[in-house]
Amino acid sequence: MKFYNETLLRNEYAQKAVQRFQKEGLLSESQATEIQKLHAEVPYNPNIFIKAVLFLFGGFGFSFGSSFVALAVLGESFVGFAIISMIYGVGTLFALRYFIRERKLHFSGLDNALLYCILGSFGPIVFQIYDSAKIDELWVGALLFLPFLLAAAYSFGEPLVALGAFLTTLFIIASLLMKNPVGKSLLPFALMICTGITYEVIRRFLKKETSFYWQMALYWVSIAALVLFYAAGNYLVVRQANAALNGLPDPAPEIAFAPLFWGLTFLIPVFYLYRGFRWRDRTLITLGILAVVCSILTVRFYHAVLPVEWGMILGGIAASVIAYVVIRQLKTPKYGFSFAPEAGENAQFRIETVVLSQITTNIQTADSGVQFGGGDFGGGGAGAKY
Repeated sequence: MKFYNETLLRNEYAQKAVQRFQKEGLLSESQATEIQKLHAEVPYNPNIFIKAVLFLFGGFGFSFGSSFVALAVLGESFVGFAIISMIYGVGTLFALRYFIRERKLHFSGLDNALLYCILGSFGPIVFQIYDSAKIDELWVGALLFLPFLLAAAYSFGEPLVALGAFLTTLFIIASLLMKNPVGKSLLPFALMICTGITYEVIRRFLKKETSFYWQMALYWVSIAALVLFYAAGNYLVVRQANAALNGLPDPAPEIAFAPLFWGLTFLIPVFYLYRGFRWRDRTLITLGILAVVCSILTVRFYHAVLPVEWGMILGGIAASVIAYVVIRQLKTPKYGFSFAPEAGENAQFRIETVVLSQITTNIQTADSGVQFGGGDFGGGGAGAKY
């Protein structure tokens, strides 16, 4: 069940898209005004300071209420406390649903805080089950708590909760593989496979209109998947992690498949950059550049060619020169790229297509005199067919 009103979310996105398109000269003032009237009802979206205050208020309010719960069961067994804590969390969930519906909240601070607290209220019952079964495997506790994270991620589309569910799943997989020597050896490859599949599934799903509700959460998870994909193939990370997991002395000894991981250390950044330029994906390009830097630092860690000071100076000069040349060249758009400020959000997901199709439908059915053609939108601005 989705807790947020998806129509309000689409209206909010439409308002932002209209402001961006008007700033870029793609809409007249009268057209923008007409569209904004059609999508006037939006969620409550305070500034960052108000959000912080509401977040603290929500956390303190939940804690204050839970203190009465603790006093009510003082002296009782932990089982009773766990059950009452769960009941208190469920009651807060219904209250949160009411606040979201009546106050039109959406990631306004208060709802985020209450959601985290509600998830925390289910912790005692999970711990009780974990303890009663005499389980000494941490991954089992994570597995018991995972359904709550997945249900919350689906219902709220909250980025941190979705990220927690993703990392918890990877932790369970890694824990199972580490139970035997073969699994430990295959752990980097298993993590690369899991994160690679996750990213590709998310990328394909975000092209569909049905993904709109979870776009922010899935975007965070996709970035985490890309970062972990590179980390799982990075020679330095694998070598140091192997020593830490097996209790080997420092410096970390050589690892199996060392040439393969050295190759992955440099091939993955190249792959990110290639895909980023081919798909016009700013996130992949940025991560590719950061991965190149990390790969250079990996080489520097094991094979020092220059002192650190000289390496940083020469690297900074080279980066500055490259940036200057690229910026000058892209003042005039080339190959679909240009150096220009872009207020858009995640270009790769093409959410504009979803929202603008909704706008087009609404305007064409309204007696406003404003009509759109079959425009194609992608990234932060309009395409050639606008």
